[in-house]
Amino acid sequence: MTKAKRTTTLRRWLPLLAAALLLPLGGCDMVGKTVDKARMKLFGITVTDPDPESAEWVLKQAIDAANDSNEERGWEQFQQVLHSEERTPNALRGWYDHAWKRMRRQAKDYLQEDGSFKIVDFKEMMRSAGGTAGYEYFIESTKKEMPTPCAVYVDDGNSGKWRIRRCSL
Repeated sequence: MTKAKRTTTLRRWLPLLAAALLLPLGGCDMVGKTVDKARMKLFGITVTDPDPESAEWVLKQAIDAANDSNEERGWEQFQQVLHSEERTPNALRGWYDHAWKRMRRQAKDYLQEDGSFKIVDFKEMMRSAGGTAGYEYFIESTKKEMPTPCAVYVDDGNSGKWRIRRCSL
């Protein structure tokens, strides 16, 4: 085997090897998060049937609402997963006039044949007082090269449920 071929092979398998070596250390919270993030970047996480009211469930509800053949019914469903701060009259008008129309056109590009979607990265948003405020998930598209961000935050105005604050689908 040539040196160039060995280097290419090593580069291809090194992330998998590193994840496999760190896997037994999953008990440590920081190492566990690092391993999960590495796994997500390498393989992605396919969301098929998420737990009700989980952050992933909220994303699935939004994509399903945008794919609803009845636009009015889909819009009503989508509003239910919006963060309470995004439900003012002006904010709703902005969502409806811009993001909702784009989501209706593109939502099918984020679904796989079985109706699932794939998250390929995430970023944790922290509260200033500590603790997780939300996550920005990056969702894989079948047509775009770069994944699309969608931010889901804990909605204190809605019994602490996960709800969408930003979404570029």
